[in-house]
Amino acid sequence: MKKRSFIIGLAGLSLGLLDSCKSDQIGYLSDNLRYNVENLQVNQGTVVYTDAIVANGSTTPLTVNLVAVRNKETGELSTEFSKEHEISTYLAEVTWRDTTLELLKAKIGKAKYPPMMVNATGGRVGFTQATQFVTPGQYTIDVEVSNIAGQKKFKNILDFNVIGAKKEDILFKSCTSSDYGAESNFLPYTDYEIVVEHQAEGENKIIYQWEDKNGKPFNPKKGEVIKRGDRPTFKNWSPYYPEEVTDTGLVYRYPDVSGLVYPIMNGTYVGTEFWSGDPISYYRIVGTATTLGRNLNPVSTIKFYRSGTYTVRFRFLTVTHS
Repeated sequence: MKKRSFIIGLAGLSLGLLDSCKSDQIGYLSDNLRYNVENLQVNQGTVVYTDAIVANGSTTPLTVNLVAVRNKETGELSTEFSKEHEISTYLAEVTWRDTTLELLKAKIGKAKYPPMMVNATGGRVGFTQATQFVTPGQYTIDVEVSNIAGQKKFKNILDFNVIGAKKEDILFKSCTSSDYGAESNFLPYTDYEIVVEHQAEGENKIIYQWEDKNGKPFNPKKGEVIKRGDRPTFKNWSPYYPEEVTDTGLVYRYPDVSGLVYPIMNGTYVGTEFWSGDPISYYRIVGTATTLGRNLNPVSTIKFYRSGTYTVRFRFLTVTHS
């Protein structure tokens, strides 16, 4: 009996020692939290999201707070990503019926967003259209993560590269020559180029110009540049302001739709024919204005991504102004 009591006593003592060694800590916060992407690619003006932070065994929920955004190369703090900017958002689809500023405003909303946001619950990182206002380059972020077990700071937890977006996109370009005074004998004309210039600080307008090989513009005021009656021009896709005819080109003012691609209409009518899809535009340089003695028929489809002034130069490389 004494031996048995002794063994039971030892067992009780061992259990007591094990209980005394147990930690009083509740939960767990790993030292190895991370995101599931090594270097996130962010095109300016587009919406990009990460997944939530990878908990790596940590007790959830995790609360994540942004500590700093730094230039990856220089280590300098960047405040660009927390500054709010007003950007446009769609409230409804813009159709061919929305041809006035009043109708357009009913379809376009305005809101202020910073270029980057971190969701406090889970740490999902989101980039908004306001990235168009930040400087392209390589960046990294530091965060502080907390849960029931405590809190820890993590440096360089997410690298991301802001890529300078194109200011415009020439989706289609073409040109033919044809008999003057008749819709006949169309031939390809390939000796041309389209050059687009952008001035961010300028007012919102798009200027179309057509130039000879020496850079001399053809004159719309004198009737050297005309429309092809059965086909759309840029005016059909951008009807919100009057078309301005000058001696060097055609000017199209456009509304403030920062953050959206312009033109924003999904189609347009020319007479009874409906044109849908991308904003294709047709013009004609009359044959009497060129040394070629034939009409030139330039066609282009261009989308614009930024605010400011654009100048679109359609230059004919083998033709001079007559």
